Amino acid sequence: MNFLLASSAENGIIIPGDTNEVIWGTISFTIVVLLFLWKGLGPVKVMWHARIDRIRNEVTSAADTRAAAEAKLAEVESNIANAADERQRIIAGARTDAQTVKAQIITRAGTDAADLKARGLADAQSAKLQATSDLQAEIGVLALGAAEKVVANSLDAATQNELIDSYINSVGASS
Repeated sequence: MNFLLASSAENGIIIPGDTNEVIWGTISFTIVVLLFLWKGLGPVKVMWHARIDRIRNEVTSAADTRAAAEAKLAEVESNIANAADERQRIIAGARTDAQTVKAQIITRAGTDAADLKARGLADAQSAKLQATSDLQAEIGVLALGAAEKVVANSLDAATQNELIDSYINSVGASS
């Protein structure tokens, strides 16, 4: 019970006046420290190691993320560098295709022009033959009309009646 009562001796600057207080204070402190070491040090170590592991994982993850980002950056820079080559390749391909299409168009235009020329010549020849035929028919009609006039002027009425009757008889005999 001594330790519950207040000491009546004066306290010194560094050590209290009562030695029992020093002894019991030291024993109490030692018990609290040992109890903390026995029960509290394990969870503190677990917490400390978990924190260290979490920080280590975060650093590793950050390093992996950085490496992935640098790889992606290198890929993007490579793609940018390749874009100029790709652009030149596409332009060269387009020029080649344009030359091919141009040659095809020129060839087709030449073929179409030759076909049109041949068709025009055939149409002109056909028109010429048609005009010649029409002209011959017209000349035949005019010659017949002229021949009728000449025959009518040179025939007398009796000869003309005889010709008409013989024509009518020949038409009647043929039907």
